[in-house]
Amino acid sequence: MTLFWILAAVLTLAALLFLFLPLFGARAPRVAVSSEDMDARVSVYRSQLAELEADRDSGTISEDQFNTARVDLQRSLLETSATEAAGRTERGGRSMRWPAAIASLLVVPVLAVLIYQEYGTGEAGLNPQARAAQPAAGPQMDGGVEAAIMALSARLEANPDDPQGWALLGRSFMFLDQPRAAAGAYAQALRYGGDQDPDILVTYADLLASLDGGDLNARAVPFVNRALEIEPDHTNALWLAGLAAFRASDYETTKVHWERLEQQFAPGTEEALVIRSNLEEVRSRLDNTGNRAGTETASPPAE
Repeated sequence: MTLFWILAAVLTLAALLFLFLPLFGARAPRVAVSSEDMDARVSVYRSQLAELEADRDSGTISEDQFNTARVDLQRSLLETSATEAAGRTERGGRSMRWPAAIASLLVVPVLAVLIYQEYGTGEAGLNPQARAAQPAAGPQMDGGVEAAIMALSARLEANPDDPQGWALLGRSFMFLDQPRAAAGAYAQALRYGGDQDPDILVTYADLLASLDGGDLNARAVPFVNRALEIEPDHTNALWLAGLAAFRASDYETTKVHWERLEQQFAPGTEEALVIRSNLEEVRSRLDNTGNRAGTETASPPAE
């Protein structure tokens, strides 16, 4: 028994060490790291775009396929940039290293014991001798992600009025590459109040589009529109709404959404340039549509 507690203390200290080292280590200049990350993403984006252009020029893909793939690449770049910007905003306050260190020192050991008692072997696990005296109870549940998901599912079934809990379950299923289960969890999140959270609405819409083969207009658009009603400047919602309209050839609506999206980024940034490039394509298509309509109006029907 004494050996067990010694090993537990050593492992707890080792875990705390991994938490403390980043807290008290030398701070790297965050702006430089962020800039390097952004440059790397832009480089990958340009490389992939060049490959798409080569495939289009060689006839491997059509012009429409090229435009769709290019828009998807740009969407990926915008989403990662928006996430990074949110992270920089959250980190902009005063240093929390000391409070975090003290909280970790107090909370981690206590949580470790409580969680193990709740989801692990419990009292028998904390007393190896008592456990040895007990008969085998069959295979024990794996303590990995699947076990955590099962525990979370059980808690939500007992207390379902927790939209953020359902969203967490959905993200867990996405981590396990189970999009249908993830969509079911997000549907529950909406049922229990998540329909007021634009992030949950947009994520659910994205999942539905994925399940519908990338078709945003099949089931996803109403949830995107609802997110925009709650938060008109929601970056991903504006992008998806414009993309859905673009794929439906509703270029006027696309222009409205993406012009608003362009205002979310500082002029001259890569994100703003991407949106401006898309808007030029949209305006070009609007001009072509207008010219064709004008020609058809001017030419009388053949008799």
